Amino acid sequence: SACGVSRTPMREAVRRLIAEGVLNQVPKSGTYVCGFEAKDICDAYDIRTAIESAMLERAVPRLTKSDLAKLAGNCERMHKAILAMKRAKMPIMTGKPETEFLAEDVAFHLLLLRASGNALAEKIIANTYRRNQFFGTHSHQRTLLHVSLAWRFHCEILKACRAGDAAAAVYWLKTHIARSERDALMPLSRM
Repeated sequence: SACGVSRTPMREAVRRLIAEGVLNQVPKSGTYVCGFEAKDICDAYDIRTAIESAMLERAVPRLTKSDLAKLAGNCERMHKAILAMKRAKMPIMTGKPETEFLAEDVAFHLLLLRASGNALAEKIIANTYRRNQFFGTHSHQRTLLHVSLAWRFHCEILKACRAGDAAAAVYWLKTHIARSERDALMPLSRM
């Protein structure tokens, strides 16, 4: 092909994106990127809230000192990305700061899921994150307020984890996910 990729890996990638709900194949027409509506976003956040909350409750007592240090590192690197955004006077986080911020955000959540010991929950949520990141550029306005609040929520979750307080960790996780959902829905309310 023109991009130097053979057809077999391309077909497999397309099949996987169809299975994940990112692409839609219409017989005798073609393959299209799926649109997303408010219900799709709400459904994804409902799944995240239910699974991540239950798994976080299991994870908190299992977290090791090494896990807590990694979570702290994620928070520190998120903060550095925010500072880079401020220095560059970006109204919306983009480029390298956005890439770094999102990578640390996802790593934080996936580490907590991994600590729960439930590999299926981690796989389901990782799939949800891939979908959110695919559509995320269109759904979220990553303003300084948005990323600063997300960072603060991560710090509060970490603080509760360090204290061994699963209930507080779950509270901050639910608050974080609810705020992210609200921010993701905001652009749709203007349409």
